[in-house]
Amino acid sequence: MADATPPPRPPAPDAGKSWTERISRSGYFFGAVLLHLIVFLMVATWVVFPAFKPPAEDFVKTYLPSGPPPPPVTPPAMQVPTTTVAAPSTTIISPAVAPAFTVPLPDLSPGMSPATVSAKTPDKMIDKPNALSPERLQKIMETEAKWGRDRQNILNSAGDPKNVVAKFPVYLAYYAEGDWGYGQNVRGGKIVSGSLCNMVAKINEWSSGKITGEVEPTPLDISGPELLDKKPPFIFFTGHRNFTLSEQEIQNLRDYLQIGGAIWGDNSLPGKGSRFDVAFRREMKRVIPSETFEPLAADADIFKGRYQFDQTPQGMNYLAEPIEHVDLDGKIAILYTPNDYSDLYTMCILPGDEQIKGTLPTPDSPLATSGLFLGHRNIYFRNYTLQSSLRVQQLGLNIVTYLVTRFDDVLILPP
Repeated sequence: MADATPPPRPPAPDAGKSWTERISRSGYFFGAVLLHLIVFLMVATWVVFPAFKPPAEDFVKTYLPSGPPPPPVTPPAMQVPTTTVAAPSTTIISPAVAPAFTVPLPDLSPGMSPATVSAKTPDKMIDKPNALSPERLQKIMETEAKWGRDRQNILNSAGDPKNVVAKFPVYLAYYAEGDWGYGQNVRGGKIVSGSLCNMVAKINEWSSGKITGEVEPTPLDISGPELLDKKPPFIFFTGHRNFTLSEQEIQNLRDYLQIGGAIWGDNSLPGKGSRFDVAFRREMKRVIPSETFEPLAADADIFKGRYQFDQTPQGMNYLAEPIEHVDLDGKIAILYTPNDYSDLYTMCILPGDEQIKGTLPTPDSPLATSGLFLGHRNIYFRNYTLQSSLRVQQLGLNIVTYLVTRFDDVLILPP
């Protein structure tokens, strides 16, 4: 009987080869890799969570939740070496900021006392000598005569702000970059209503017509010859964006300050480290490179004018950073209010008002209350209240009175 054992099978083609060699020759492997690559590229382009978009420009002022302000932080008392006041120091606790900024973010707790500010103020700021040269005195005399201050005004006031009589123009500074007209209703290149109109009207009312300002409807272009030709007692400089002044604007401002003018800068984006704050400090340093901003002392004339202030009034979002200044020859040349007072000036307050009214401008009156702030108060614009607006407008009267009389103690105009 024949043997039924089957013949041996021939070896497989891949026999004796490693598993890596076998996989590399497999068409299934490359097909799987290609399929996974296609799926990966498709899924990688999907948007799972949309990118965060911040509020619109007008609402960039705050990312704070609604509700009452946080309670003030009360740090332990510490000794402050100073000869001017004996007040406890208040520590400002600020989070770290981006490397591009060299100033801390603001403390949002309401109310910072000027006494606290003065405790940190160097002695040299309080008793700076008056060093007005005869040449500069002559230019200042010509400037004050240009806008209407005369010898009799100065003699009659006798150093009392309640006796000062002055009539003067109020100009909004127009500069090439930034939103110089923020807070104003500008139509056809003319100011028809807004914060300046409201503030000046309140100054005229409270001073019983002695301190009489008139808002010039055409903003003053600081790059042209008008600044040095008109010689106003001060210009109002505001905005809430970054900006860079041209070389001509810098030179005109420098010349304007030398002849007795002044710059009142108000930050419409409140707090240190904001866009306008960084830009204003940087550009004013270009105007007066030799000087730096310093906080006002507690006994400064601005706090002790017609209205008395024991602490820096709160601005928008309860900000109460120290008011700062830059001096020339011992006199304030640049005043900086970083707490966004100009937005509180957009509230029209009529005699006898006990609540906010949505006042609109009329052909007979430019006074108006901002509908934007009124509609979003306590949401985006916190501390937009009648009492807060009254208080900062009272400070505005003190500031304007000081700016138009700050040379009275050293300057008597000739008859």
